[in-house]
Amino acid sequence: MIIEELLQRLNEFAPFSQAYEWDNIGLLVGDSKREVTKVLITLDVTFKAMQKALELGANIILAHHPVIFHSLKHITDPLLLSLVENQINVISMHTNLDVAPQGTNYALATVLGLENLESLSSEQGEKWFHLSVTVPAGYTENVADAVFKAGGGRVGNYIYCSTRHPIKGTFKPLEGARPFISSKEDDKFTQVAEEELEFMVQESRLFDVVSAIKISHPYETPLLYYFPVTTPQPLFGLGMTGILPEPLTLSAILSWIKDKLGCPNPKLWTAGLPLSTSIQKIAVCGGSGSSLIRLAEQSAELYITGDVGYHNLMEAKIPIVDAGHFYTEYPVLEVLKGQLINWNLESYVLSREECEYWQNTHSYHN
Repeated sequence: MIIEELLQRLNEFAPFSQAYEWDNIGLLVGDSKREVTKVLITLDVTFKAMQKALELGANIILAHHPVIFHSLKHITDPLLLSLVENQINVISMHTNLDVAPQGTNYALATVLGLENLESLSSEQGEKWFHLSVTVPAGYTENVADAVFKAGGGRVGNYIYCSTRHPIKGTFKPLEGARPFISSKEDDKFTQVAEEELEFMVQESRLFDVVSAIKISHPYETPLLYYFPVTTPQPLFGLGMTGILPEPLTLSAILSWIKDKLGCPNPKLWTAGLPLSTSIQKIAVCGGSGSSLIRLAEQSAELYITGDVGYHNLMEAKIPIVDAGHFYTEYPVLEVLKGQLINWNLESYVLSREECEYWQNTHSYHN
């Protein structure tokens, strides 16, 4: 498999188009035409990660966080230079992985053993469009199939989604027109039995869908229109909610999280509740999740995330566990490895103990 093919498969798993506008994802260093030897999976691209890749004979680092984030005017960074010199290719799966159905937050919720998972927020990085096209009777299936093959008509976990209803169309050709349906010159206009097809289309698929319609449609000039909608695509979303198989008290939460995530020092904000309070419905967001606290308050009894500031905690109305950016995102690495196994690619997940964050972060103990 070459890198270009790997990118295509990763895009199917967590579409790059779903990344937020400010993000930087995809192939950030390398040549898409090179053959994949082995893949090192890590949260961060660091010197230790690069050295491990060299040791393993891996020519790709698949990372969550982008190694290039801000605009570059000069390439003088020693890490970037070393990656290029050693022909190590780097792929980033960042916010597109965060909002993917089986991405960062799915991995976190699964490791914690939560059940009945649902998205916490509908936040995502790509627009959704409503598209309508008028088709003459007898050509509906042909055009609809073209739309479906081009990636239109997906709603949540359903494909081939459309609405269809009969309409009556009118037209009168001008000089130079080549109408598909004949008309009489003396008539004011010609009436046609038609169907209106409607689909939902992701922004990244819109060009392909419109092109497919123009190719498959019998009319010289198909009547179609599309516009963005504010209702989000239910397939993608940030954060997750879920239910514990058995309730836990707040006093047991910290040891449970320490065991599940390998986090040595999770921090609990009780929101003024006694430690004997029973908790069962939990919201999670890997990484920095302060922006979702208000949503978590509406849908859960406890919120687990990372990088929660002092004032965010003080204002929170439900208990919050700050388990750290690193520990709440680390579980997704095993999910990525599972995908690579499905694609018959050899890979290695950089262990917590091999990560520079783990090696260089220490807590005081009496």
